[in-house]
Amino acid sequence: MKVYVIKASANSLFKDYKRFMGAPPQSIYSLAAVTPEYIDIDLIDETSEGEADINYQANIVAIFMSTPDAKRGYQLAEAFRRRGITVVFGGLHASFLPEEALQYGDAVMCGETEHHWPQLLADFQAGKLQRIYENKHPVLMKESQGYPHEYMDLTPYKGLGSVMVSRGCKFKCNFCTVHEFFPKFQSRPVGDIVDEIKRSGLSYVELHADNLIADRDYALELCEALKPLNIKWLAEATLNIAEHEDILQAAAESGLFYLLVGLETPSRAALKAAGKGFIKVEKAKEYIQTLHHYEIAVDSAMIFGFDQHDESIFEESLDFVEDIELDVCHSVTLTPFPGTALFAQLERENRLLTRDWSKYDCNHVVFQPAQMTAEQLTEGVQWFYDKYNSTGRSIKRQFTQVRNLGLFHSSYFNL
Repeated sequence: MKVYVIKASANSLFKDYKRFMGAPPQSIYSLAAVTPEYIDIDLIDETSEGEADINYQANIVAIFMSTPDAKRGYQLAEAFRRRGITVVFGGLHASFLPEEALQYGDAVMCGETEHHWPQLLADFQAGKLQRIYENKHPVLMKESQGYPHEYMDLTPYKGLGSVMVSRGCKFKCNFCTVHEFFPKFQSRPVGDIVDEIKRSGLSYVELHADNLIADRDYALELCEALKPLNIKWLAEATLNIAEHEDILQAAAESGLFYLLVGLETPSRAALKAAGKGFIKVEKAKEYIQTLHHYEIAVDSAMIFGFDQHDESIFEESLDFVEDIELDVCHSVTLTPFPGTALFAQLERENRLLTRDWSKYDCNHVVFQPAQMTAEQLTEGVQWFYDKYNSTGRSIKRQFTQVRNLGLFHSSYFNL
């Protein structure tokens, strides 16, 4: 039996951002890891590998998609179903809106797919495919098989591989899907991670965790265990990793070179309302200086459109990212993804402006802001983008990066 697994990705700035961050996606490779050996499986990530082949000969097509890619996912589904091929959905959007997805496909896997997938395949072969497959229990990370790296062509990712470290998040930010999709925070055994890296032969790797230092002792154990592997790695963590000198030193010594952090905004009021009051904005500059001391580049986004924002937030944010010497910054429009508390709030308040999911790409305004018009928010985000990426600021930032990270280090990261 042949199975075609697709990570759908629509052309958008959201896709450009994902490609920039580019590592093999968790969704499709977690599925591949639990696919029985008798299945002939082929995988494609449209974000980095190009468009899926709608003429592919398969018995089942499994499509994974985030909200801004839903329209693309549904287009693919319709193309395959016209040829009589069974289509099943997984991933964030279908998990939160399964009845919508079922209008375009034959079945939906809600949440983590490792428990569903072997049963779904067996049901399909028996002619008993169910419409919805739901998790009764979280997938246990101590039982995770890791990714099947033999399926991965890393060329589109510039050689960057990926290894799963944890799932879930202890924080409950109101705009985030992570804690809604993964209801329980779990980490994989450190030994399993080390063994997977050794088996894969990776030397340049994303350690996939939504917050690497959610468990302080675990983070230190992991970083110490990575030291002998001689790898370069990047990860996501809260900026207060800089408070833990022992972890930071072990991380740097084991190859950490690039850290994605969730700073989001200089507005303390907005952070508190979003459930991110734990961020110490006033210490951001100090923390980033500490990370730079260890030659670790820092990447974050500025999110615009919180209810606490008015038109002054754009200039305030530009001054903020320049003052703290953030190495890479993305301008993002706050987006209420289905499944989040923010989406529920805005729907309850009748503030959603559209359900055209293609516009939920972190670049379009899809809700009515509280203290400005939708047009003012759009123009403000564009103003920030233009100013931040102006020739003068870009040149100045390159000199700052060389000063903070070194000539070789900054060029190596292609900042």
